[in-house]
Amino acid sequence: MSQAPLDALRSAGTPVDLLSDSEREIFNGLSPDEVAVLGSIQARLNAVSAAVEGQVNDNQVNVLC
Repeated sequence: MSQAPLDALRSAGTPVDLLSDSEREIFNGLSPDEVAVLGSIQARLNAVSAAVEGQVNDNQVNVLC
């Protein structure tokens, strides 16, 4: 199976490598449209977290998964 969905999500900043094997399998089976939606959401989360990064000093990261 192609790793394209995982690679695209990883490029968008989604830490797919932290997922379990079974979770990665599900994400890897996403359609291109589903990957595009998740990538868009991740980009928005990243933009918001960058805006408040200096205000909060904890190890929480805004991620889809």
